Amino acid sequence: MPFDADQLLERRRLSRKVTFWRIVVVVLVLTGLIALGLSFAPGGATLSKNTQHIARINFNGVILGEQRKLDLIRELKDNVSVKGVVAVINSPGGATSGGEALYDALVDLGKTKPLVASVDAMAASAGYMIALPSERIFARRSSITGSIGVLFQYTDVTKLMETVGVQMRSIKSSPLKAEPSPFSPHSPEANEMIAKMIDDSYQWFVDLVAKHRPFDRTKALELADGRVVTGGQAIDLKLIDQLGGPEAAKDWLLAKHKLSKDLELIEWKPAPLRNDLPFGLAGAFLAKWLPEPIIELFTIQKQSHKLDGLVSVWQAEKSK
Repeated sequence: MPFDADQLLERRRLSRKVTFWRIVVVVLVLTGLIALGLSFAPGGATLSKNTQHIARINFNGVILGEQRKLDLIRELKDNVSVKGVVAVINSPGGATSGGEALYDALVDLGKTKPLVASVDAMAASAGYMIALPSERIFARRSSITGSIGVLFQYTDVTKLMETVGVQMRSIKSSPLKAEPSPFSPHSPEANEMIAKMIDDSYQWFVDLVAKHRPFDRTKALELADGRVVTGGQAIDLKLIDQLGGPEAAKDWLLAKHKLSKDLELIEWKPAPLRNDLPFGLAGAFLAKWLPEPIIELFTIQKQSHKLDGLVSVWQAEKSK
């Protein structure tokens, strides 16, 4: 039976579709094979970590005390090839509890490995807190550091609710339950409760500064007024020890502990975020070849809500 023109065009269209999807499948398979081959290729950074070296660990962005970073610190502690650690910090701070978790982990690391800190653009508030366990703190002259203190913020929308005629009603077991609330006027009792909570964490932070820096607690309290300073100013205030970057920090560590000058500075990174990708097996497959910065985009929104409660952070939100 002869085909008419419409049937012939439809058949050609379907043929083109099949050809397109065949090409897509072939490209995906080849990409997977290449990624698999690269993961087993010799001479990579993983193999270099088997030789004696100085490890570099980066603390970038808002501090949340992620488990991946805590696991990495423990791995550094247990690795016999790591002869020292340079902690490079570029952070405005973050959750106070997250800073505490990293501080404790770095204190533990410093008991077995020489540890120095290098402030990049910024190490403020909890970012400065995690530099304290280091034997020596380096910073660039134009770095920003300090902001020693604790913050608790919440929104009061009661005036807005009155304007639009909205009421929030709640039945509570006691007056301080779920206080402070953005939907009700703040009470003196709630303010006192929050103030005590902030002061407890603040005094603890001041104690850490006095413990690790070469001045007494009275001087620590004077400097813990929330001020930020440059690296050059921090030298005079004894908040840091020396100007310089990661290489200067490494050189000091080698000289101080009489280690070989041939030891290289090798960056250590946390485990990839493969488990956080969506789409199940498809996400795991993509994680084999997607660059880590792209993978991390999947978790930015997921992590943003964790900066809650007591925070030790400077400039939590950028001006628009």
